[in-house]
Amino acid sequence: MDSETVYDADTWPVVACTERLPELREWLTANGIDPTDVAVHEDIVIEPLTLGGDRAIRFTALLRNAEGRKYRDEATGEAAQEERTVPLVVEAPPQWREKENDR
Repeated sequence: MDSETVYDADTWPVVACTERLPELREWLTANGIDPTDVAVHEDIVIEPLTLGGDRAIRFTALLRNAEGRKYRDEATGEAAQEERTVPLVVEAPPQWREKENDR
């Protein structure tokens, strides 16, 4: 199975101004992801984990310090962030999906 992009960072201006934003936030929450910790400038992708069909969501998370605040990475001057992968629990709506091979 191929990876599928469910959020393309290039579409942020459109997503931010439509009903897709609350839908995206609800879907992230249903999968155990805090939407306020997801970087909007990076894609969100569903990818295969095993040959048995398990899949995961790969996204870029904004990091928080011990006080729970987002912070800047001193080395880059950008928001501190890391790529994360979590198990896919709730499927994304089919209309969001774009196969990586099609891009």
